[in-house]
Amino acid sequence: MAMEMRARESVNMSEDLSGAIAPYATALHDAFLHSHCSSCFSKLLSQSPCVTSCTTCCSVRYCCSECLSSDSVVHSSSGECCFFVEHLRRASPNYVTEGTSDLRAALRLLYVLEMHDLVSSDQINRYSRIGGLSASGIEEALEEGDEIAERILEGSLLMSSARKARAQTYVSFLDGLKAERMALWAVITNSVEVQLDEGLAMGIAVYGPGFSWFNHSCFPNASYRFVLAPKNEDRISDKSKSRAVPASKGVAADMWHAWHYEEADSTNAPCKYGPRVVVRCTKPINKGDEVCIAYIDLLQTKETRHSDLWLKYKFICSCNRCIASPEPYVDLILNRDARDLNKPEDAIAAPIVEDLDDDLQQAISEYSLGDDAKACCDMIESMLSENLMRVPHKGELTGRKQILHPLHRVCFTAYMALASAYRFRAISLKTGSLHGENSDDLFRMAKAAAAYSLVLAGAMNHLFLSECSFMMPLSHFLIGAGQSLFFLVESTKGETGQYLSEARFTFHSCPESSAKHDSLKYSEFRSTCEGFGKQMLSLSFHCWPFLVQGLPCLEKVKNPIDFSWLGTTIHQSLLPEEDYANLSAQDPTSFTKEQKECMLRLAICCVTYCKYLTSICYGPQHYLAVHAKDILEGSISIYT
Repeated sequence: MAMEMRARESVNMSEDLSGAIAPYATALHDAFLHSHCSSCFSKLLSQSPCVTSCTTCCSVRYCCSECLSSDSVVHSSSGECCFFVEHLRRASPNYVTEGTSDLRAALRLLYVLEMHDLVSSDQINRYSRIGGLSASGIEEALEEGDEIAERILEGSLLMSSARKARAQTYVSFLDGLKAERMALWAVITNSVEVQLDEGLAMGIAVYGPGFSWFNHSCFPNASYRFVLAPKNEDRISDKSKSRAVPASKGVAADMWHAWHYEEADSTNAPCKYGPRVVVRCTKPINKGDEVCIAYIDLLQTKETRHSDLWLKYKFICSCNRCIASPEPYVDLILNRDARDLNKPEDAIAAPIVEDLDDDLQQAISEYSLGDDAKACCDMIESMLSENLMRVPHKGELTGRKQILHPLHRVCFTAYMALASAYRFRAISLKTGSLHGENSDDLFRMAKAAAAYSLVLAGAMNHLFLSECSFMMPLSHFLIGAGQSLFFLVESTKGETGQYLSEARFTFHSCPESSAKHDSLKYSEFRSTCEGFGKQMLSLSFHCWPFLVQGLPCLEKVKNPIDFSWLGTTIHQSLLPEEDYANLSAQDPTSFTKEQKECMLRLAICCVTYCKYLTSICYGPQHYLAVHAKDILEGSISIYT
């Protein structure tokens, strides 16, 4: 009884496929319970007289009376209030520190399904579905006996106890714990992290079939965004006609019941003000085609993707990317040895990354736990210097030891860690909070952060030009590169504001689409992205030699935007050969006025490109698009 969503009609990229879908159940993460509203997820104003709390458990807070009245019944009747009062203090300390949002969301979900007759004893006893949500794989998860199984078993006991303690009548099935187990498993496998601001996953939400029936693909053609629900409205959701409809064989009647319940315009929604989700297409989709989203990080090998999907969702992906033969270009390049770049696929042995992943993760882990950014940088740069584009020693030609190239997946992880660590060191020096390093090192730290951020954005852009599923990670890397370049120029002494003003006025206009990205043609999109790439490449020729001074591992990278110099396997160059000759031989020895202006133009280009991609992928109101817009509009006032 596999379920899927298919396009009702043909659509171009950059169009919403759904209205704003209200959730079945939500729960803030523990860290945000006292700073955000448990109903609408908006940030609480510390001095606002409207902020109120549950008087019984004092664990949930609300921004206004509307949110209090809309959420209080579910909070109390689901057993969540009893859970806070009675059961958290009895749970083991290790269990509590892991977070309780999944348990609380499961309590709320089970209550909602019971109250609206969306769960039956037959479903529960057959371990099939619950309220139209997938519960497949729960038996395998329990049999494997790992951390997830332990959480389901212990969590269902806590949920059952909380539900029995509530004032309302306790609904019992043949095995009382089966209902709790299935609800918790449904939350684990169907919930999504709600992110309304950059870097902040504030909680989780479980949506009905209108969202949960979108399947995963490693080359998705759709994305989703979250929006806050407007207050003081009678309608619970945006009833725009959905352009994706369910398509499945052998679906039981109660599953369609769940679908039709969600489609009904009821004013009695349990999450009237909960964060809503909107699905948007990122590629042209033909009528009848399946619409898929991504459940996991796509910048991984097939083996790692399959492992992640099985660990959490208990299925093996068979999307076009996973079953393609030969492998898609992005999978080949992410895992190929530098010596094999120009070999045919059938002449390449299975790649082995000898301990590099482990060393890299160890450095990142030590940095995360101890905030030792310098040790992290030293360890990762040593690894890159030893393995990136090096000349193999005699006896290594058989491929016994990996030689990395700048587009290898290990390098992507290294660039991200180094860009973050150097940015942290630079900001700490600027604020005076970092001791043990000379304040004169600020410029060197900022320069390194800009260099790693730029090569990260350029490498991701290379993958994106081959497969546009990488649109969103590219957007994040572009804004990171832009901000790092802005910070680098700001860290220098002199009339930075004057340089920025001149850069803005002399900046070659980047191609931007209209503010409203409706019915964008794919050919126009490709042309615009290639235009941004050429702008970045042209500007990088003037900046790159200076940025990589003192960074031996990056000095091996001839250009951070165009990687055609690696070999014939790499896609065609962005610029004709004569343009390369005109842009080469830059003097890296000094940071001149012209270089400052060039870096500022490159920063503006990166942020503008980010804004363009984010508006297409998620819409112009997405937090990242708004952030990019604020940077572009406020950059002069910031640096003058």
